[in-house]
Amino acid sequence: MKSETKKELQVIALLDGRPGHEKQTMGIIHALQQRVPVKVVRIDVSSFSLFEAFKQTCRLFLSSSGLSHPQISKGDFLIGTGSGTHLPMLLYKRKYSIPAITCMSPAMHLRKYLDLCFVPEHDRVIDADNIMITAGAPNCSVNKRNHRKECGLILLGGIDTKSHYWDSQQVAQMVEKVIKNYPQKHWTVSSSPRTPEDMLVIIRQIARKYHNFRFFDYRDTAPGWIEEQYDKNSLVWVTADSISMIYEAITAGCTVGVFPMQWVRENSKFKRNENVLLEKRLVTPFGSWEKSGTIQAHNKELNEAQRCADWILQKWWPTNLQ
Repeated sequence: MKSETKKELQVIALLDGRPGHEKQTMGIIHALQQRVPVKVVRIDVSSFSLFEAFKQTCRLFLSSSGLSHPQISKGDFLIGTGSGTHLPMLLYKRKYSIPAITCMSPAMHLRKYLDLCFVPEHDRVIDADNIMITAGAPNCSVNKRNHRKECGLILLGGIDTKSHYWDSQQVAQMVEKVIKNYPQKHWTVSSSPRTPEDMLVIIRQIARKYHNFRFFDYRDTAPGWIEEQYDKNSLVWVTADSISMIYEAITAGCTVGVFPMQWVRENSKFKRNENVLLEKRLVTPFGSWEKSGTIQAHNKELNEAQRCADWILQKWWPTNLQ
């Protein structure tokens, strides 16, 4: 592709219906908008069935045809997060000859066909010309430097039997210990889609004991609510299984503490991610805080979405970089 100054980039965003994946994609798009005007075309690929995926695989490897879409012909590049976006993305790429970018490590048999892959370092993917290693996944957080010292946030993950063992009583004890040790703070606590019902019962019981504690069920919060909390709360505690929320809080400039989990496998990406965070001193583990009574504020600026966006411009439109 020619390097030229673009008055406006037209980005084709493939969305699989998963909010976490959409955050990664839109985080990069929002970062591009900090550098150059961007028009976004959203294409929903969430309805593709397994049979449709099989047909797409056959078309990709056994045919020379691609997929057509009336909104893509003027696109500058395709971007999507999640394995469900990869096959349609590559078929659109074949049809329209525009770059295809993903925010994760794709399947090995597809990786070489993608032009650029933003892959978290804990995935341990070997570096290559079309791989950019990131610190966690890109996200929509921005450090607005509006944090209030008197405000704290606690974010709860939940059950995922493939990665860790969840103990609601143990997590609740850690949460209550943090609240007791910061009686001057106003605490906001929120659940996530994986938080089990017994955890919600316990947390609501704790909320009734403390005047400075408010609980929000994630189902009762509007889109963008969590980003508003990152902007406001200076101190954030997150359960270690919630990788995306940890990096969102760090990117927003919050001081971050992590409640530990017992991992199913010691060599899992979750454990590797925990090790990376500790080695880089981006977070404080609960055990260290419990012993010292202090939590370490990291001094490293983290904005992987902007770094990814700048890499895209540097690769294809360097004259737009300012």
